[in-house]
Amino acid sequence: MAQADRQRLLERALSLPPAHATDFAGGRRPPPDADGALLRRIDDTTLRTKLVEAGLAEGLQSPKGPQKIASILRIYPDFDAPSRRASGSRARPPAKAAQSSPAGRSLPTVDEMERLIARVRDVERQVAQELARETDERIAKLKATLADTDDEELERVYRELGEALERKRALHSQARSEAFRRIEEDSSFAERAFVRLLRR
Repeated sequence: MAQADRQRLLERALSLPPAHATDFAGGRRPPPDADGALLRRIDDTTLRTKLVEAGLAEGLQSPKGPQKIASILRIYPDFDAPSRRASGSRARPPAKAAQSSPAGRSLPTVDEMERLIARVRDVERQVAQELARETDERIAKLKATLADTDDEELERVYRELGEALERKRALHSQARSEAFRRIEEDSSFAERAFVRLLRR
């Protein structure tokens, strides 16, 4: 699944209504290691199946037949829900680790958001310099060929030059998008889990 599709699916999961202890029926209780912010109610069976199959959710309670009980999921923002793993192949992450990780919460702290924004600006500046250098080199090359270009080729060169100048004007949005992509792929940067909030 593409990263953009994963982010959209995660956002849909986190937009579901929260589940509370009173939603559990028949003596059931929330898992002791579960982050309450990641327990959600869901009525859409198709979406429920999609979330579980993607490894984004684990079913904790599902109505059978005429039962009037809530359908409850536990969300795994890292797409590592136990239902996706082979039985006994991997243990669940400890509750403390899940709660202390930015990916284990739906919203960041102020400090985490400040670190993320600073990282975005830094990477964006680097990307913009890279893209500008490539575009400027292309523009310079096209300008240098104008003097020696015959009439038949002149229109093509002017068109390419116009396209290159247009790309240069669009560098800001390109740099921002590429910065987001690089940060999302940087597994060493914990705050990457919140890039989705800046994409909105």
